[in-house]
Amino acid sequence: KKKKNTNDESGGSLHQEATVAKAMKMVPELQSKDFRKDTDALLNEMVGIISFSDGNDGSAVLPPGQLQQSTCHPSAGPLLVQLVRLLSYRDFHSQPASKKKKDGGKGVEPDRRLGILPEEPRYSQGSQAESVVHRLLCWDPTIEKNDDNADGEEKNVKQPYAGDIVYGLSGEPRGSILLEALLRCCPDSFHDELCTIGGFYDETTLREYIQHGVSNFVVQALLITVRSKEQTSKMVKCLTGIVEDGSILKVKTIQSDGGDGGEKGPAKKNNHRMGIVWRAFEMCANKGSSQDQEQILSALLRGFASITTSPEDNGANDGEKSEDKKRRKRSKAKGLSAGECIPHLLGLTPGSCEGESDGHRLTLDAAGARALYHVFHFKERLRSDWVKGVLHIYGQADFVSIANDGLGSRCIMDGLLDGPSRSKTSKLLVSKLSDRILYLATARVGHHTIEKLFRALPTMEDKASFSAELSHSLNQLGSNAMGRSVMATCAVKEYLEGESAWKDVLAKQRDKAGWLEEITGEKEGSDEEDEEVKTKKRKRDKKEKKRKRRRGSE
Repeated sequence: KKKKNTNDESGGSLHQEATVAKAMKMVPELQSKDFRKDTDALLNEMVGIISFSDGNDGSAVLPPGQLQQSTCHPSAGPLLVQLVRLLSYRDFHSQPASKKKKDGGKGVEPDRRLGILPEEPRYSQGSQAESVVHRLLCWDPTIEKNDDNADGEEKNVKQPYAGDIVYGLSGEPRGSILLEALLRCCPDSFHDELCTIGGFYDETTLREYIQHGVSNFVVQALLITVRSKEQTSKMVKCLTGIVEDGSILKVKTIQSDGGDGGEKGPAKKNNHRMGIVWRAFEMCANKGSSQDQEQILSALLRGFASITTSPEDNGANDGEKSEDKKRRKRSKAKGLSAGECIPHLLGLTPGSCEGESDGHRLTLDAAGARALYHVFHFKERLRSDWVKGVLHIYGQADFVSIANDGLGSRCIMDGLLDGPSRSKTSKLLVSKLSDRILYLATARVGHHTIEKLFRALPTMEDKASFSAELSHSLNQLGSNAMGRSVMATCAVKEYLEGESAWKDVLAKQRDKAGWLEEITGEKEGSDEEDEEVKTKKRKRDKKEKKRKRRRGSE
């Protein structure tokens, strides 16, 4: 693959961040008591050096000095990051199993295509890792969090140096990696205090962070590490205005200087901050309420409407009627529809894949595709328009290209077929793909979509017709490994043997899937299943209320 062009604004720390932030694993050969004893002594010595640097005896918080400058050093910065992570790892694994489960919360399954990183072990309050973090940020632990006192007045006591240090580190390529590590490793209470001291709950300061080429990655790390619904609501409140004006959605053209000759150089385009949008949608899907999801969706629709408004819409002609003006104003205030917003989000124009060869490369906006995946997991009333919009605006050639693309298959097709809307979308996708199902069944990436499409079909009749269609092309399916995998998943050969043999294979597949779901504890129902459960619960509640009323009247 071609190397991506890097510039100073985007921050040259991507390779270093990938190296420093790798998941920690204990090598079995190094789990001896002697090795642990030696490493613990080394860590304690390093912590002692940091704690007593700059002549500090550990009893007072000193102004920023040499230690804070070392966090931005090309060699010392990554070393400090690893030290914090090692201390957090050691503290986390030394805790009891019950506390470890409580602090760790629900595990997140890492996914490279979706950009979901594994969770970092978190240190506890009073640990050695906490003392190192306080020393790095010049944090005074004696100052309590700004809460209301007994008289109802808000305390104005703030950290003297931590706010400026957080602000400065966020703009440094190495210091920002340290901040991201702290956001991942710190306990819940300190995470909220760090957001408050750093100004991330203030819209003006947050906008400044987002517009910077390095600190916007710190904001992304913050969004995916929020610990509660209250934090999510605070962040959504600040992000709504930033997304609404379209400043982070629009790609601006910048004219570079030509040098001493005074002539202007070639025009360059700056990077828009779609990564912020992606992480905001991921945050709302995991931790947000339905109100937070609705607010961020409405802000995105209005944001794309603000950057796609034509000059005729901005300035009205002299002979234009006032009713048309009011109608346009209402449309702009409401924003684009979901169907109009999706091509801007994905960077894929409907019909652009028509007439292209089967092996052509599809270009998608990675952040936009991942954001759309999380939209498919929002509440039903919020995601329905987006699901219908995707199925309506894109044709067969577009869906074939998406299903045959690694990013598009994982984000869009899996979002439709693995998400809560799968029973509705599976039937529509079968009719959309129709005569291209066989081609996708033998494709390297596309055969995954065919297998998930078969599993997502709601009824046995739909699955039987799907297997029957594939049974007409046994020779082509058996020509490569992908086709043979589809034959096994869809039980094509068993279908030709008879209905009982076909149903037996599907029953075994369901039992195996149910057994795995019991082990992992992950089971997601479709729209019909969720609605059926809710309807039964409402009926039970109504019957119970009627019984209580009758008993009360008697």
